[in-house]
Amino acid sequence: MPRSKGYSLVPKQVPSRQRTSFYKQIVMDFIESGEKSALVEGTDRKPVTLVQGLRKVLESEESNGIRVVQRGMETYLVRE
Repeated sequence: MPRSKGYSLVPKQVPSRQRTSFYKQIVMDFIESGEKSALVEGTDRKPVTLVQGLRKVLESEESNGIRVVQRGMETYLVRE
């Protein structure tokens, strides 16, 4: 009787990527809110990571008129 290798290979196609962006959702919610500025809170992200993620979305989406502002440990989205 052949010995088991401890694993098996199963032929299967790789599924397409399903990307959802946490940061993009924040920006979209801000746009829909119509607010002039808003504090982004309640995330488990570090402030620097949050700022970088939001700025990357704003660059890729070309959301002119919206910018990310960091004051101390707080992160804001602001319409210009």
